[in-house]
Amino acid sequence: MKNKRLLFHNVTKTVLLLALSGYIAYLVETDALQLYIGTRIMPLVKGSALVLYALAVIQGFIAYRSYKGQMAECDCCEVPQTSSRFGSGLLYALFILPLLLGFTLPDTVLSGSLANKKGMQLGTVPLRQVNPATSPGNTTPGDSIVTGALIQAEEPDLDQLFQADNDFDRDLAELAKKLYVLPAIEVKPEIYMEILSSIITFADPFMGREIEITGFVYREPDLAANQFVIGRIAVQCCTADASPYGVLAESEKAAEFKNDTWVKVKGTLGHTVYNGNSVIKIDVQQIEVMEAPENPYIYPNFEFLNVSLP
Repeated sequence: MKNKRLLFHNVTKTVLLLALSGYIAYLVETDALQLYIGTRIMPLVKGSALVLYALAVIQGFIAYRSYKGQMAECDCCEVPQTSSRFGSGLLYALFILPLLLGFTLPDTVLSGSLANKKGMQLGTVPLRQVNPATSPGNTTPGDSIVTGALIQAEEPDLDQLFQADNDFDRDLAELAKKLYVLPAIEVKPEIYMEILSSIITFADPFMGREIEITGFVYREPDLAANQFVIGRIAVQCCTADASPYGVLAESEKAAEFKNDTWVKVKGTLGHTVYNGNSVIKIDVQQIEVMEAPENPYIYPNFEFLNVSLP
């Protein structure tokens, strides 16, 4: 009886280790792993699959020797006498239940539903950063573009234009200098948050500049009929710490696009007041529906200054 019980536990451990390893391999093969964890820890999770497989092989060998009755009498392989069937079952259930949920439930992409729960983070601009005289929020779209062109024509001293007080803002200032000289700003997914953070931190020079951005449509209950948010889900380590991150947009065609529809938007940067805060906005000039990207999430990139811009 004792040997049968030991064999059962050894076989169960082997199966569970193989299942965990196989599930991670399945997520990697189907490109679904990126829907659950951040890119920085992906190599660790992939490596854990190999470790789990190696442990399963060792545990399988122990199970085989137990089946053949070749196990030596020692404390290391003996089932503790104090363990009960309920305790063992509960322990195994902690591994079995996540595996069942993982294999049976479909992969789900976080989008507007998460924003409904956590709220959308919009870029709040310090009021001192916005010059009302040159802000597109107080001019016509045509004037906004002309203002941006005049700013470029004057060729200001970029070091004076983008000044920072701390190390992180200094890095954002360097990125802002690169963005400022571009004819149009493309918000690349690789450095999505960093580009928007740079624009928000140094808002005034970017007012009236052309921008292109992609994301899903989201609406807060108190937005105007011509307003919507272009949102993305930002992930640090895993989807448990995911946060909705977006930019307010204004368009006369806003009502034509349903929530969670993926769009590519081109327009000019401006600012407006929302919930008592000054936030950046995009005056939409062109909008088109697009397919959701293979990886819909965005991640912090600590090497953002090394990413090439158009």
